Amino acid sequence: MRFPRGIRCRRALSKSACVTPGVGSTVVHCNSAHPPYKSIQPELHSAYSPPLVKMGLCGSRPNAGGTPASALKAEPLNREPSGQGYVVVVFGRTGAGISSLVNLIAGSTVAQCHADTRPCTQKVTGHHASFAGKQFCIYDIPGFEGVSSESETIESIRSLERQRGIDVLVYCMRKARQTMMPDTLREIRRVVPSGVPVVAVVTELERVEGSMENWWTTASEAGRLTNGQALEQRGMIFDEHACITTLPLEDVAHHDTFSERRKESEEVIHDILLGRCSGVKRKPESSVR
Repeated sequence: MRFPRGIRCRRALSKSACVTPGVGSTVVHCNSAHPPYKSIQPELHSAYSPPLVKMGLCGSRPNAGGTPASALKAEPLNREPSGQGYVVVVFGRTGAGISSLVNLIAGSTVAQCHADTRPCTQKVTGHHASFAGKQFCIYDIPGFEGVSSESETIESIRSLERQRGIDVLVYCMRKARQTMMPDTLREIRRVVPSGVPVVAVVTELERVEGSMENWWTTASEAGRLTNGQALEQRGMIFDEHACITTLPLEDVAHHDTFSERRKESEEVIHDILLGRCSGVKRKPESSVR
């Protein structure tokens, strides 16, 4: 039986997302409590010329005019958005299951997903989440090598740091080697402050023998190093990691082992985020002068 990637989770948190029309064909998506971000679809390049994007609160219109996606920059917001929470940015290669991981963290189906490797996320989208008495804004980043160039996607992460202040970066990857991007990880680390933790989350491990965590210490395909050591050898060093599954609820409902592993996965990623967001929320770069 084939199990598609996770698209649903247990707890319903955010009831709706707003869609705000901008100039021309630009569409801005976010949840009702957080600021929207411009589409970074390459086909919109020719429609814009001004150098800056003015980002308003959800439900408001951006300034007339826009910017090419390849030069995506953002002015500071006029006021703090309501529902401020810790900012978690989830990124990875297209098809790695980024949106499925966002749904697992959020506890509901807030991000649209496919059961295959087609791109699910077309634009940077923020989703509200709440667990253990803490508020989070989970940002779903378009996958690398998908609808946008690497430079555009990295610039969108830089813009989030300037606008909101990133508390945790979550690198979503599958156990397949092609989802691992050492050069891209180095570039992302370059555009965010060194104190921002980067957490590796390896998905698609529901069929691993024993504990899913065993994947990290199991010998890699080359056989000489464990999977975790092989990542480190490629320069992919993380502050913390999780080995999980993001299978949807309907696919685990009648399978006790998978159901338990999915529940465990949600608890593991929540525990990591709670541990990394135990202090004061980081201020955005734009407010530190």
